[in-house]
Amino acid sequence: MPNYASPYFAAIDLGSNSFHLLVTRLNQGLLEVVDREKEMVQLARGLTVRGKLSVAVQQRAIHCLLRFAERLRNIPATQIRVVGTKALRSAVNAEEFLRKAEKALGHKIEIISGYEEARLVYQGLAHCVANDNNRRLVIDIGGGSTEFIIGRDLEPKLLESLNIGCISGTKLMVRTGDIDAKELRKVYLAAAAEIEQIRPAYVAAGWDIVYGTSGTMRAVAELLADQDGGAIIRRHSLMQLVERLGKQEKLITKNMPKLRRDILPAGIAIIQAIFDQLNIAKIHVADATLKEGLIYDLMGRLDNRDARLDTVAKLQTQYQVDRVQAQRVTETALHFWHQITGPLIPAVSRSKILTWAAMLHEVGLAISHAGHHLHGHYILRNSDLAGFGRYEQYILAELVRGQRKKILGENRFEGFEPQVMQALIPLLVCLRLSVLLHRKREKLNHQPLLKKSGKQFRLVFPAKWLDTHPLTRSGLELEAKHFSAAGLKITFK
Repeated sequence: MPNYASPYFAAIDLGSNSFHLLVTRLNQGLLEVVDREKEMVQLARGLTVRGKLSVAVQQRAIHCLLRFAERLRNIPATQIRVVGTKALRSAVNAEEFLRKAEKALGHKIEIISGYEEARLVYQGLAHCVANDNNRRLVIDIGGGSTEFIIGRDLEPKLLESLNIGCISGTKLMVRTGDIDAKELRKVYLAAAAEIEQIRPAYVAAGWDIVYGTSGTMRAVAELLADQDGGAIIRRHSLMQLVERLGKQEKLITKNMPKLRRDILPAGIAIIQAIFDQLNIAKIHVADATLKEGLIYDLMGRLDNRDARLDTVAKLQTQYQVDRVQAQRVTETALHFWHQITGPLIPAVSRSKILTWAAMLHEVGLAISHAGHHLHGHYILRNSDLAGFGRYEQYILAELVRGQRKKILGENRFEGFEPQVMQALIPLLVCLRLSVLLHRKREKLNHQPLLKKSGKQFRLVFPAKWLDTHPLTRSGLELEAKHFSAAGLKITFK
């Protein structure tokens, strides 16, 4: 068992509807929950027509995070993970909000893709129910999106994130008071149209049991407790509930917060669409979801069971990367990196991101040799990469794009803060030089030294080595021109 810095782990899910905090303790090999908090911040409801997070919802979010921050004290930063989902993926001013949110919380916040959100939801569920070899369909209804996953035991097979949730569904309704059948129908049809896109693949894959893992699922199960016991939603019971809502009957929700009551009708309509489109008879409601998945994924990273390693290996297979060449470039790039220093990148391991960039630097060759660094950038920036947050994924893509040809320079990396732009330069130098030195696709007999002073780099080879490698010398001379154009300097001897 790994020797963790502390037995405590924490996860925070900044969802489109609710913010969740989960604190767990590892006790004799088992995780036990020691604290949990939830606040319905409703980020998605605070998105304006122009896609901006309103001032009011930002203030609600910051106040919540300040409270959460107190609970994170004394837990090592390496054992805390914080992610944002659909609302923060969509908000045009997300970057501005994140700066304030990270300051309030005291920790880096990752924005994850819908694919990664689905994977983590499944991980949370899979670790908290019996692994009975059944094929599971797992459904998680959030504020702005709904995730569908089919998997067996700990391994997800199909993952999708659809753009319909209980808050986005509520926004489709015109009336703000009692909801009638016409209003429910709008949400139902919007959800059905989304699910229709994935229905053929999911029905073909099939499943043995269905789990619902969201607050909306639990709220509906509680409403149906008299018929179904509170842990299952049956199709017949749900249809009766929909009929009552359509007749504008008041639901008995005395123990339910008002914010949940407001968005519950849309959630019920979405569940109805799920039952109809996928021909489901019943849904088992589970407590574990994204935040539990974050904890287990974090523990896996600390225990060298990192999903990102599997993702890199799958990309190498998918795009037929020469693994031997990738390993050569990786070893030399890390050899250079260990000799120089550079600024930190918050919440990103520089040696890991350099390793992954080197392992995937030729991923674009499967498309075309000419401009393969640009193809690689597109693949890595736009693919669903399990285990990677969006920020980390974009850094990886930028390094692969910058491996050859002109250096964009520290002021032209897309969307990064100045300190991150500066931190990328020495990593990029290590990758570029390694790629250049392995053009013959052979292992180097002697690894050169790399020295750094400010924006100046000096490459030192064994005596007379360059005299016997004129092509490498020519490549380095051209590289020196690229460096100079980007405000950098490289010398070699």
